[in-house]
Amino acid sequence: MKDLDEALAAVLDEIRPLPGERATLEAAAGRVLTDAVGAVVDLPPFDRSAMDGFAVRAADVAAAGASLRVLGDAAAGGEEGATVVAGTAVRISTGAAIPPGADAILRVEDADASNGTVVATAGVSPGLHVRRRGEDVHEGDVLARAGDVLTLPRLSSLASAGVGEVPVHRRPRLHLIVTGSELLPTGAPPEPGKIHESNGLMVRLMAARAGGEVFDHGVIGDDAAATRDAVRAGLEGDVLVVSGGVSVGPHDHVKPAFEAEGVDEVFWRVRIKPGKPLWFGRRGSTLVFGLPGNPLSSIVGMALFVVPALRRLAGEAGARPRFERGRLGEAAGPSDGRTTLLTSKLIPAADGVLEAFPTERQGSHMTGALGESDGFAIAPHGSGPLPAGAEVDLLRLY
Repeated sequence: MKDLDEALAAVLDEIRPLPGERATLEAAAGRVLTDAVGAVVDLPPFDRSAMDGFAVRAADVAAAGASLRVLGDAAAGGEEGATVVAGTAVRISTGAAIPPGADAILRVEDADASNGTVVATAGVSPGLHVRRRGEDVHEGDVLARAGDVLTLPRLSSLASAGVGEVPVHRRPRLHLIVTGSELLPTGAPPEPGKIHESNGLMVRLMAARAGGEVFDHGVIGDDAAATRDAVRAGLEGDVLVVSGGVSVGPHDHVKPAFEAEGVDEVFWRVRIKPGKPLWFGRRGSTLVFGLPGNPLSSIVGMALFVVPALRRLAGEAGARPRFERGRLGEAAGPSDGRTTLLTSKLIPAADGVLEAFPTERQGSHMTGALGESDGFAIAPHGSGPLPAGAEVDLLRLY
């Protein structure tokens, strides 16, 4: 049985990012770049107006009282408009191209216009309210680098700079198998001796949020041949997750199927609660996880091991569980010598620090307590009882 840090190192340290592919900006959201991306155009791509008003020559409007003949209009998305010469102006909209000859904008608030003439009520200076071509970004400027996650702000800047496709790491393909003859579909009517399946839903949702592409093989009954067939098919992916059946009972067929299909065991069991029976192995480059069938233990295994593994495969170097530092709002401690993930309400205190209030009921079978929580407070093994106010790692579930 491995400590948590040892188990994390065994899973994560040898993972290498998946190869790259090109994707549209929309399909690339949240993914990681394999190469730098530069602007295709200058920003702004031409001299443009920052205000509604009149494009003028500053020399003609040095002070209030100047009267100019209006030649026409320049609208955003249209042509530049008539050439501005001495004593003239062009009515202009925000974002429109500056007409030839103009070098400043007289704001509509600083102008009285009637009968084809505009009179300035304030003077202007050269360049006033003009956004110059390339003053923000020049064509070829690097806007995002290899290893950057394509967040919404980065995607917006790339789209504005004329980029349509980007080189990103391929999304990891996760194959999912849920085992158990006792399982009912979500929402199905109750049956004697049956329980409702929930692990598949959680694995699918958590994997998708981590950037994975999920291939669901459905629920497999407790049958050795069917389990082996499903495992063989699931090993075609980058990651195989099997929920349930990793123990050593007469109806647990997952480990024999792994062995038969050439999966090498790396470890079985981690010194954590819940989630101790987690199994991990590899076949070639495929990562294989056997999650406990208990829903709370399965979620812990996903959050601690599978999600960081998916993020590393997707190109996020150094990805680990997303712990954040907080403190206990009340006394708590680890259980039976294992690092314990306590289901907890996580509430910001008056000083802004996130405080954890463990739910009244704790235990791997307490799915009701999971529903009352926002995540986990982590009590390390060997720490002993921890007082209220003790600093601990927190793991939020979104």
